[in-house]
Amino acid sequence: MKTLDRFFSLDGELARAIEGYEERQGQRQMAETVAQTLERGGVRLIEAATGTGKTLAYLLPLILSGRRVIISTGTLNLQDQIDQKDLPFVRDKLGLNVDWRVMKGRDNYLCRYRLAEFARQPLLRDASEARHVDTVVAWAGETESGDRAELKGLPERLQFWRDINARADTCTGSRCPEYENCWLTRVKREAQQTNIVIVNHHLFFADLAVRSEFGSVLPEYDTVVFDEAHLLEEVATLYFGIQVSTNQIEELARDAEKLSAAGGGPKVNGAGAGPLREAAREFFMPLQGRLRDAIGRIRFDPPGHGGADLEAEWAVLSHALDEVSRQSAALETGAETVESLPRRCETIRVALQNIVPRDDPGTVYGIEMRGRASVVLTASPIDVADTLRERLFERVDAAVLTSATLAIGGKFDFYRQRLGVDDAEGTIVPSSFDYETQAALYLPPHMPEPREPQYFDRALDEIIALLELSGGRAFLLFTSHAQMNRVHERLSEYERWPLLLQGQGSKAGLIETFRTTDRAVLLGTTSFWQGVDVAGPALSLVVIDKLPFDVPSDPLVAARIERLRDQGQNPFMEYQLPMAVLDLKQGLGRLLRGREDRGVLAVLDGRLVSRRYGKVFLESLPPYSRFRDREPLAGFFR
Repeated sequence: MKTLDRFFSLDGELARAIEGYEERQGQRQMAETVAQTLERGGVRLIEAATGTGKTLAYLLPLILSGRRVIISTGTLNLQDQIDQKDLPFVRDKLGLNVDWRVMKGRDNYLCRYRLAEFARQPLLRDASEARHVDTVVAWAGETESGDRAELKGLPERLQFWRDINARADTCTGSRCPEYENCWLTRVKREAQQTNIVIVNHHLFFADLAVRSEFGSVLPEYDTVVFDEAHLLEEVATLYFGIQVSTNQIEELARDAEKLSAAGGGPKVNGAGAGPLREAAREFFMPLQGRLRDAIGRIRFDPPGHGGADLEAEWAVLSHALDEVSRQSAALETGAETVESLPRRCETIRVALQNIVPRDDPGTVYGIEMRGRASVVLTASPIDVADTLRERLFERVDAAVLTSATLAIGGKFDFYRQRLGVDDAEGTIVPSSFDYETQAALYLPPHMPEPREPQYFDRALDEIIALLELSGGRAFLLFTSHAQMNRVHERLSEYERWPLLLQGQGSKAGLIETFRTTDRAVLLGTTSFWQGVDVAGPALSLVVIDKLPFDVPSDPLVAARIERLRDQGQNPFMEYQLPMAVLDLKQGLGRLLRGREDRGVLAVLDGRLVSRRYGKVFLESLPPYSRFRDREPLAGFFR
């Protein structure tokens, strides 16, 4: 701990490096806790509020330990912050010898070979994207990283990027003629030579899911730090599950046709692409029909439990995949990507074989629509605790899990159970914020519950009154797109504030516009409840329409509720309520990002006061000043 004193004391290295440095007890406590965990081993849960300075609090003890460590973040933004701001500060201002590498998911990197193939025969699914092809080709000749994040002006949803990126199912590895020049290969080699590798949760769990079977992308590690650790269960569930989509099969068919034509095969046959499309259509059509009147994802029960009997359609689709595999393997073409077609066929066939004929009580099966036309069939583990414990936490020497939202009522029991870390110690780091003077929590009086008919009009009245007080400068966060769009439509009639609506641009673009637009009001749903930072007076009001309970009809949520009920537990108290509490803490946490920030938080859900469980929410929140009427709120707006 004495080593840490040289950094965190009032006359220490941080004080000399940062003008106007103020000692933060929480930051120092967290650094000491991380150092202790590295020394003793085991798993540690640390709740550290925004403003703690938690990134430096774990970076310094990690660097001083000399361990090989993976730092995994919940968002690419935090990954970039650590890479471009925090670690350069440690190296340049604190004088520590530190080397690190950033690794992102394969989809973020350009593939030289696939770009060359695409440039020779650019087949665009969206003609409006043609203007971006030249941009990417020119950038490919200049970039040293191959990371698409360098292309700031590139739309987030660029369809042809899937035709040229380094995704696993089309990669031929060391057999690729561009292997030695491959940007992804270079990143992997460099990561093997450094002690600190920064990834995001999606890459970490994609790697963990295949590590025991097919090798790994990440280097070996004995220590892992998860920042934004509240997202772990969600991401782990995604990667320990299975997904097969109509888009995936269509891409396979299209590539088979392209390679068949290049290899001199009969174009009309396209290496079995035609029969594959027809078989996929017959297989997915009954599933797509069930989605027409549904909202979101719906449950797909396997045969034997009242589900659709797709055995016959599955047999035809399986045969069609085998035919594409057989015919593509026989193609006489110089394209190395022909080698990936049989592997892709087998991947899809095995995935479907693990969904259609199976009836695993530990798995929930679902169907959902993504984008305009892609049907996705999923199989998700109901519980990932045992898998995480066996494949991750029992295999590392030390693990630190940190977030601003890990505890409920001062206890970590919920996440211990959900993540399989029953013996993990928990620490709540005190915040440097003066919550009572910086923020007001407003709970409107006599607010109806959301199901009552008068709720919408009362909520809208409150929103308008609050926006008048704040002069805009607000996030309006909703639990549903329908409610968000309805409020947006009504606010548009007033023409008093510049309105920014989720979906009308990229998330990063909307946030940047919000920062630079006077009196702006941003309306968003789930993705804006976390990972969004706007410091200063540009954001002075956060309004949440309803308590963020998960939709109980969602297949995964419903399956978890059923399992807890079968185990004799109370699903509402043991799962639904804790999840909603943590999500509410995330949403309200958007307001205060620094010690100079001030403003108002408003929750327009009468249940927070009228229901007994409202006390659980309120006891888990920071000690904001609490008001039931609007009059005192004016003093919290700058």
